[in-house]
Amino acid sequence: MITAGSTVSLEACEVAALQVTGPHRISLRFRDGYVTELDFAAYGNDGGPLRRALSDPGLFAEAFLAYGVVSWPNGYDIAPETLRRYAQQGFVG
Repeated sequence: MITAGSTVSLEACEVAALQVTGPHRISLRFRDGYVTELDFAAYGNDGGPLRRALSDPGLFAEAFLAYGVVSWPNGYDIAPETLRRYAQQGFVG
């Protein structure tokens, strides 16, 4: 079991599977088997134009994996180690 204070290798943080489960929700399985679901409902409210574009549920639903990194067609991506940290902190957008 991985706790909030645990450190995980970068390789283990790579996202192995992604599923969009709602308008701004994604389910992730990391390479080491860790599974989480994250809510990004408010995530597009801040940041630059690429991040703000994720407030559109249609664009958000186009999330895909590019070499273990969650990405969107507009060029925005989120590093897997950031997603892992969000998961361990109980991140809700």
